[in-house]
Amino acid sequence: MRNLRQYWLLTLIIGALGGSVASWAGWPLPWVIGSLVAVMLSRCSGARVPEVPHGRKIGQLIVAVAIGCHFTLPVMQQVVTHLGLIVTAVMLTLVLAVCSVLILHRWGVSFGTAFFALMPANSTEMVHLGRQRQADTSFIAAAHSIRLLLILLAVPAVATFGMPHVAVRVPLPVIWPWLVFILAMSGLAALGFQRCKLPNPWTFGPFLICAVGVGCNNLSMSMPGWLSGTGQLLIGCALGVAVDRGFFLRAPGFLSKVLLLLAGSVIATALAAWGLGAWLGMPWLSLALGMMPGSAPEMSLTAEALGLAVTLVTAMQVIRMLLIQAACLPLLRLLDRTPQVRTPASAGSGFW
Repeated sequence: MRNLRQYWLLTLIIGALGGSVASWAGWPLPWVIGSLVAVMLSRCSGARVPEVPHGRKIGQLIVAVAIGCHFTLPVMQQVVTHLGLIVTAVMLTLVLAVCSVLILHRWGVSFGTAFFALMPANSTEMVHLGRQRQADTSFIAAAHSIRLLLILLAVPAVATFGMPHVAVRVPLPVIWPWLVFILAMSGLAALGFQRCKLPNPWTFGPFLICAVGVGCNNLSMSMPGWLSGTGQLLIGCALGVAVDRGFFLRAPGFLSKVLLLLAGSVIATALAAWGLGAWLGMPWLSLALGMMPGSAPEMSLTAEALGLAVTLVTAMQVIRMLLIQAACLPLLRLLDRTPQVRTPASAGSGFW
């Protein structure tokens, strides 16, 4: 395995080829989705494509800074103005997640496993909390991988077809001294967040540094396309490496139930966003991307590609992650009425 790690450059080459084909074909988020599909297909075909060392962390840092460049001072003021709307939409997402957990539990999955598998929060943290409470961590990790794959492969494509005419925006200038400084400080912030064991350190740390730096200094800047594309490529390769043939064969009964519930949750989220947008006169597609139980960088990139309210989507995703992370354990204690402790062996009963 140690020898295989030396060939991580092959992973980047495969991902870059997939991203290039996806870009040529006009796919949404081509450098994320194209690289993900190419690496995933390579793994499923039997090629032992290794993980890029620290690839996902570096990719998340770059993308977080690219998204943070949108948070100018006037935009941050607008986010504060819509804070009530953002929290309301996030609460709807949480309600839908709880409904999915209760259904999966009724289908024979232990409550702890169902709860941590379907909570739309940081997957690593959910696996860690599940392990502490004797839930089946392998199924929790698999469920979160399915969630990310479904959201990332389906939502950008559907959103793009739902909004085919996008006005081409003039990109903001690249201010290299500020960009280099923010990237360096973002790396330090990510390491600090990681040391403090905060959720999503390589996304939230850099995003916070960039948003504060851009907003407080009233900057109007962006990241060059090739650098943002590199970050997206690294994220796509990292997601693709996590999937192989064994992943789909591990527990098909459980994964099919999770996939069905996630698909229903995505549709319900879109309908809730449409109703909320019609009621408040807000763009429903921006609300939908902000409410989706996906990953903040990918949903924000989708909003950016479609010319939607990137800051609204990002703020909703960040608040969703923080709120669900804080409410996770109190919700578990409130909802779990099972007196006995579940074991990993019993957690698998009923999956098939």
